[in-house]
Amino acid sequence: MTIVQRINLKTKDESIIFYSDSKGFLSFVKVKNNNKSLEKIIEKIEKTPFFRNLVFLIFFHFLFIGIMRVRNYSFTEAYLSFGYDKSLNVKMNFLFPAKLREKFALKTGKISLLIHAYWCWVPMKGIYQHYVRTSEINTPVFIKLSQDGYNFWYNLKSNSKHKYNKRHYLYNSRSYRLSKENNELFIRKSVTGQYVIVLTSIMKMSIKLKEWLAYLFSVFSSNKEKYDVYFEKFCAGASESGFEMFKYAYNKGDSCVYILEKEHPEFDKLKKEYGKSLLPKNSFFAFYYIFLARSFQSSDLVSHIQRRLYDNDFLIKKKILNTNKKVMLQHGVCMCTNLFERGYFNRKVPIAPDFLLVNSNYEKNLFLKNTGYNDKELMITGLPNLDLYVKEKDRPKEEITFMLTWRPWDLTGSIEHGTYLHRYLSFIELISKETFYQDKTINVVLHPKSKIILQEQFPDIYTKYESFFYEGDIKDALLRSKILISDYSSVVYYAFAGGSNVIFYWEDKEKAEEQYGAPNILQRDIAFGDIAMAFKDLHAIIVKNYNNPQSSFYIKKYDKLIECTDGHNTENTYNYIQTNIFKHKREHLSKKENVAIN
Repeated sequence: MTIVQRINLKTKDESIIFYSDSKGFLSFVKVKNNNKSLEKIIEKIEKTPFFRNLVFLIFFHFLFIGIMRVRNYSFTEAYLSFGYDKSLNVKMNFLFPAKLREKFALKTGKISLLIHAYWCWVPMKGIYQHYVRTSEINTPVFIKLSQDGYNFWYNLKSNSKHKYNKRHYLYNSRSYRLSKENNELFIRKSVTGQYVIVLTSIMKMSIKLKEWLAYLFSVFSSNKEKYDVYFEKFCAGASESGFEMFKYAYNKGDSCVYILEKEHPEFDKLKKEYGKSLLPKNSFFAFYYIFLARSFQSSDLVSHIQRRLYDNDFLIKKKILNTNKKVMLQHGVCMCTNLFERGYFNRKVPIAPDFLLVNSNYEKNLFLKNTGYNDKELMITGLPNLDLYVKEKDRPKEEITFMLTWRPWDLTGSIEHGTYLHRYLSFIELISKETFYQDKTINVVLHPKSKIILQEQFPDIYTKYESFFYEGDIKDALLRSKILISDYSSVVYYAFAGGSNVIFYWEDKEKAEEQYGAPNILQRDIAFGDIAMAFKDLHAIIVKNYNNPQSSFYIKKYDKLIECTDGHNTENTYNYIQTNIFKHKREHLSKKENVAIN
């Protein structure tokens, strides 16, 4: 390929490049005037496929059909690749031979484009096996072109011209149940338009019916955008900031509801206390109030209000996309692992919160530096849930809690040295052997995933150590603990606010940061507790911290990270939202209106 001439456009910072392509044809392209190599730009254009695609779910297969035209037919094989590691590859089949497709490579007429038709028959069991091997819930789809021992990958979209657009969020195929498996598959699009295959749990048809009926009723309701909807992670709990805010708003007489899984052990008790303002997840009224919501206020991302976590729900997604008052109260302080590098607060993503709670100017500056949020979208009012711990700070504490974060890279349940489960078993052996622990209550808190893995893969080990594992509300354990031993969990901030000494067990810190993809935010210079870099050092550090109160040195560090510790975070957060987000007088319901709605 040879550049023939470059013409600068006077009105724009752009140029038109005429070049002789690999087949000797004169071609041109408009480029921006920057420092990029023109040769590389032209080469990319020559090799990039242009395509239009459709995908169908049929007979336990994904059928991809479409048109794929490439200007330079130098590739020898074409595949669809699946997964982030692109390890699953299925060959693309073309209706016409390569020589004929190459002859029509520069033809763009509708009839000519049919020469480039292809189809690809992908078995769902292959996607499922990929999930079993990698634990990837979301499996992105790529086009793979092989040429002279090299492979080139391109994101597969329904249209190669599709760019970033939040409307892609609404696209979903129907769910298809896997034969003999308790799972379903469907296809969604990323915000760039890329196809992603999602594996999720089975959902009853009755849930879909209730949602549609609720939506139809909401269309004719006169109370549109009137209700504040509160919930927590997966709608599975009632012990974090989402619930604290709901209780405060409920006592103020607001038009608000709280959504909670009916299987929650406290559901019936809470139902008696909050009546029809407490709604079971996936019920008719839960859907109804979601569609009438003016705001979503939660301690995690708003997507957790969907029918299931990984869902092809169109109606709720549309409501989320059209709501500009998504308030995230934080699942925990965002200053442990680096959530910013993992795209957790990407403003381009449709489910990103519109407003975020932070706990200090230190944390606020992290958001301003690492995200697209501005000053008005960040409220320094502190976690409402932190009030519970501050008020219990002077409560006598005699227990010890051991609670590590789950390792996303440690999903196999291997009990080799250094694994997540190995650390727990080592700690149980320690407290069983050392006399120091014999007269003390020790809370060994397993992550729910690790508990399932132990039960299913190592039932003998689970039975042997079952009596050691803590059952109950984690919050209660933390409030009673003199010491919390953890690693990268945000619960360390709660525990310290409640008067506990925190021990950071960072034996696998280097590996963890490598797996997380970025250094943790919480490093030695700002850590507000003693650090154990090896398990052999842990016992001595525990004894030291059990016999001493929180040091002024660590208190000073903590106060820099967490400023809002006066016990009024819930009230301050509520007032901020009413004044700065809603910007109008709070709506109240009369008793007559409340009876009519309920």
